[in-house]
Amino acid sequence: MNGRSNLTGRAMTGMILKSCDQIRMSLVVVCLFAVFFTGTVEAQDRLVEREVTFKAEDGWVISGMLSVPAGDRRSPAVIFLHSYEHDRDAYGQYLYPGLAQIIGARDVATLRFDFRGRGKSEGAKKLHLFRPEERARLYLDVRAAVAYLASQPGIDPKRIGIVAEGVSAEAAVLGWSGDRRIKGMILISGRLSAAAKKQIEEDPELPLSLIVSQEDRESFEDMSEAYVLTRSDNSRIAVYRDIGMGTTMFSVWRSEKPKEKPLEDGLADWMTGILKSYGHTREVAFDTEDGWKLSGTLRTPSDPGEVSKTAGVILIHSSFSSRHIFDHLAELLVQRGLVVLNFDTRGRGRSAGKGEFINLPLEERNKGTLDIKAAVGFLRSQAGVANIGLLGTDRGANNALAVAASDSGVGALVLMTTLLSASEKEAIAKLETPVFYVASREIESATQGFAEAHASTKNRASRLLIFNGGALGYEIFELDESLEPSIADWMRDQLKK
Repeated sequence: MNGRSNLTGRAMTGMILKSCDQIRMSLVVVCLFAVFFTGTVEAQDRLVEREVTFKAEDGWVISGMLSVPAGDRRSPAVIFLHSYEHDRDAYGQYLYPGLAQIIGARDVATLRFDFRGRGKSEGAKKLHLFRPEERARLYLDVRAAVAYLASQPGIDPKRIGIVAEGVSAEAAVLGWSGDRRIKGMILISGRLSAAAKKQIEEDPELPLSLIVSQEDRESFEDMSEAYVLTRSDNSRIAVYRDIGMGTTMFSVWRSEKPKEKPLEDGLADWMTGILKSYGHTREVAFDTEDGWKLSGTLRTPSDPGEVSKTAGVILIHSSFSSRHIFDHLAELLVQRGLVVLNFDTRGRGRSAGKGEFINLPLEERNKGTLDIKAAVGFLRSQAGVANIGLLGTDRGANNALAVAASDSGVGALVLMTTLLSASEKEAIAKLETPVFYVASREIESATQGFAEAHASTKNRASRLLIFNGGALGYEIFELDESLEPSIADWMRDQLKK
């Protein structure tokens, strides 16, 4: 796609054009300081702020300021990237709260850092003296920042956002490079190379919030093309007129439109909405009746009101994998208002306290139903959770079926690519529970068994999906991106009736 072509179609219809007639550069009126200062002090009381350093993979030491909400909950986090002309203070407080403070006041951690060659990360050479090939390595600073945040207590490593200004948009996109820990990105007057645009095209589901002033022709064209390339329903573009570029747009808007909502507030609304849609996570542990301590991740919707009236889903992996095969599905389920327990069964992942699964006696391996019963009991003990759905793949599917057959409180069941015995088919024929069957055509015995079971299933909400090929269980997620959203929608529809 030619980034310098005329804008048509989706780019033009999706734009939010806000004409600001002859807005002039001027100072922000001093009275704004008093209005915003009090709120910022209150927000800072809830934050633990400290200077930090971390190292990029090529050895450059990066300096930054990390603010984390007080308390024991794991918070989402946002990384702020300045342009070449600025440093990390571009997002800090001046006469009014900066974007970092506004987002931080919403119980989100923030990391403002100086790129190599700027501010406290200057090192032996200043950024403005970098050769092009040296500037091209700025994305390493972004990757290091993501890795650093993901390692910090109090931060949810899978709910990270990025805000970038000007040329730092290039480093933001290349530093992201499809990393699923990154959930959203704001690009302010961003400038993007062909390589960065190609990255967006290859991973078009990342939500982007793009903001630019129309007279900034280069950024205007790059941001418009980025908007065309993204496919996320949460992506948006805002085009203004004559308010400058980069973070300067914020102060110009405030000075000329003091009674209107600041641009930073709108960006903060968007970013925190994206990050909090993935819910809150915490590590949990619970015991089985035969003495195993199992480890898992409990994910709950961000809105506490939702928890009081929601259902829950338990994800059960195969014998030789771990809970992390379902990380993305867990995110999709919680976005649909469900509480999700994703756990390691006995002998796998962090639940190997009594030995690795491969080394356990066969009798011990065959007690997987006890793990699911313990998980069901734990999830039912959580406030607001009553109706529960189970999803299992391979051997986990057989164990999930056994529990559902003996527990009338299981409201939905997903079975993925496993063999069904005659007795299991008989159990399914007696179930009132809706069942979603996922099969692979080339695994003929399993597919035939699923087809027979589906034909005998009583509940009309049951479904059968047969995919071409011979992928096992969660492998199908990689082959068809529509499967996980389909499962999440179906679970929500069954459990929230």
